[in-house]
Amino acid sequence: MTHHRYEFRVAGRLSDLARSAFDGMTVVEVPVETVIHGPLDDPAALHQVLARIQAMGLQVVSLKQVPAAPTERHGCSEVSPPQPARRSP
Repeated sequence: MTHHRYEFRVAGRLSDLARSAFDGMTVVEVPVETVIHGPLDDPAALHQVLARIQAMGLQVVSLKQVPAAPTERHGCSEVSPPQPARRSP
């Protein structure tokens, strides 16, 4: 089965209860946003996550498909956290 990895950025911070609603995905806080990312099996799964975000009253800042992490490409279910942006000197 082909997984596509998605990154959802929502405004603000999520409570522990809200974070637990995204089972199987990684939830990381970054300045003024929360990043929710992980592999999804098909377009229906993508729409389910978007519906969950909407039902929770969260504001989507961005959504993008990102390359699969090396562990995901080899069939492992481990999800690597997003890497911080690097600045040039």
